[in-house]
Amino acid sequence: GGKKMTDEEIADGATVIAQALKQQGVEYVFGVVGIPVIEMAIAMQAAGVRFIGMRNEQAASYAASAIGYLTGRPAGCLVVPGPGLIHALAGMANAAVNCWPLLVIAGSYDQDQGGMGAF
Repeated sequence: GGKKMTDEEIADGATVIAQALKQQGVEYVFGVVGIPVIEMAIAMQAAGVRFIGMRNEQAASYAASAIGYLTGRPAGCLVVPGPGLIHALAGMANAAVNCWPLLVIAGSYDQDQGGMGAF
């Protein structure tokens, strides 16, 4: 597995989420990395979750939903906020209609960028 935290270490949010995904049996995450989510992709790989980079979010969400269909276990889809999340909607709708497990994680902007056009 990935690196285990000691009591003296403080984990960042990306590490906590990545370790939780691994502990819950999520083996694969598909996605398109960008500035708000690159730390998450790195943390997932460090935790032992296979991150598979895709060329667009729609393909990533379809790939993750296909894993759900094939295994009965959710796979993840990691996308940037705003347009990235909108592009993942097709795969999300497909998974929902077919009752396939799918987990979509989208990033967000830094708090100090609110009101400046950031997604």
